[in-house]
Amino acid sequence: MIKSKTALIIGATGQDGAHLAQHLLAAGWIVYCGFRRGSASKTWRLQHLNILDKVKLVNINIDEPFNLNDVLKSIQPEHIYHFAGESFVADSFIHPVTTLQANTLGTLNVLEAIRHTVPETRLFFASSSEVFGPAETNTLLSEESRLKPANPYGISKLTAQELVRMYRDTYNLHASVGILFNHEGPLRGRNFVTRKISFNLARLKIDNGDPIELGALSSARDWGAAEDYTAAMMSLLEQKTADDYVFATGKLTTVRDFLRFSAIAVGFDPLFEGTGAEEVCVDKTSGKPIAVVSERYFRPFDTSARGGNSKKLINKINWQGSRTVEQIATEMVLTDIDRRTKGIINV
Repeated sequence: MIKSKTALIIGATGQDGAHLAQHLLAAGWIVYCGFRRGSASKTWRLQHLNILDKVKLVNINIDEPFNLNDVLKSIQPEHIYHFAGESFVADSFIHPVTTLQANTLGTLNVLEAIRHTVPETRLFFASSSEVFGPAETNTLLSEESRLKPANPYGISKLTAQELVRMYRDTYNLHASVGILFNHEGPLRGRNFVTRKISFNLARLKIDNGDPIELGALSSARDWGAAEDYTAAMMSLLEQKTADDYVFATGKLTTVRDFLRFSAIAVGFDPLFEGTGAEEVCVDKTSGKPIAVVSERYFRPFDTSARGGNSKKLINKINWQGSRTVEQIATEMVLTDIDRRTKGIINV
């Protein structure tokens, strides 16, 4: 029998898993944080939130069905949140087989383990806006929009998303899907452009050094706050029925504007000069270079700009939406300033 107010987060050492663990603990849940052996060093996010000693760590490998079955039988969670898998679009072109196996077969293993061991458990699966593929200009994508992914990562997520829907319809599992547009925060990894900006602005502000090298500054994303999105995930699993929902802000922001908001937050006066590969950002007051464009960061298969429509989610759970991108940028860069002043530069 499933245990009331006991949750299992699969992929708990990532940004979303850590924020969700904090939300669940605050609501009085017993939280099991599943992670792959060898990723213990990634628990820095749980440490940052001061919850590492409050959660129960458990080794999980979604590639191993027997391991999943044993874990679910032991924990008997009321809720499961599935974030594990590969998450980089560019890497999926280099490692398409690994991406498909981790995201598709891994999710199938999770679904089978639930069906056979804890069928009353409620599942949240984190999908991606990459399932949509290219979007028409000025069109906000919803649950009813065409699904035509343009990269192996998006294909893997769409296949996994359809598996969740099929298990919901066929086996009556309470399994909801979140189609997540980009969401950011201080727990983002440094290989994402938003955290690359905040981390290096803190470096420039405190230690000086070379300007940040970035790709096309005109690239745009629908950026929300990870902390706000994970709070909404909890509410979805409290609903009587499961369904698919878009998580988005509906507003596009360029990398240039995210850099501008972040730079202003730490006291720079950003001025952009030039165009294309020749564009640079300097501090107008001191003349110090802040960022330069480097063609080596141009993506041959870059994701097109697309925004999402979260009306269905807002109506379902009375969600208030995400904080603004300016607030997100400010929080991220000030957190990185604080880390650097404390000598924390390895996260």
